Amino acid sequence: MANDPPLNQDDAMDQWVQAAASDRKSFGRLFDLFYPQIFAYCSRRLLVRAVAEDVASEVFLKVAKAIANFEGSTSEDFRRWLYRITTNEINAQLRKSIRQQALLEMATTMGLVGKKISSQVLQTDSDIDWELIYRAIGQLSQREQSIVSLRFFGHQSREEIAHVLEIKTGTVRVALSRALDKLRTKLQEPHQEPTQNKFNINSALLAGKEKTQ
Repeated sequence: MANDPPLNQDDAMDQWVQAAASDRKSFGRLFDLFYPQIFAYCSRRLLVRAVAEDVASEVFLKVAKAIANFEGSTSEDFRRWLYRITTNEINAQLRKSIRQQALLEMATTMGLVGKKISSQVLQTDSDIDWELIYRAIGQLSQREQSIVSLRFFGHQSREEIAHVLEIKTGTVRVALSRALDKLRTKLQEPHQEPTQNKFNINSALLAGKEKTQ
């Protein structure tokens, strides 16, 4: 519409959030704005497109049902709430290790997780063993998986992760550091080859994310 504020203005997005409970057009604009981000986040956690699509759709169904009770008033409030719901839905899918293993095997069989592929997500030209990465992440605790995934796949700052998971920023910082230490240890186990590639993976996780800040 000619009188609509530009999409890239924060105050316009805040208006959509404030009107979304009663205005379908405003909710539709929020859907158009945030769905690609949520689907990408689901895809990186769940690997299989069809499963990611189902979860992303379920997220927005839940958002639509709960938007009338949403107490936030800004696009940042909405984004944090949206990622909280998404993280909970993803964790529900992955709660049983057999489900996570099945998704990984399906993705590998379908060629969605290559043994050696370049990582556009992490902004590096290094060859990354994504199957190994996902297996290692899957061995972390549920909270550690959420923190690592929000940080590197959801492109969230430590402060944003704290809001999404409703924990302290300091807790996020400590948990993230410990989770990365666990990943380094797992990726450097003697039976894994080659060792040099494992160091590249960890450097990409750290350096690649910092470029997005």
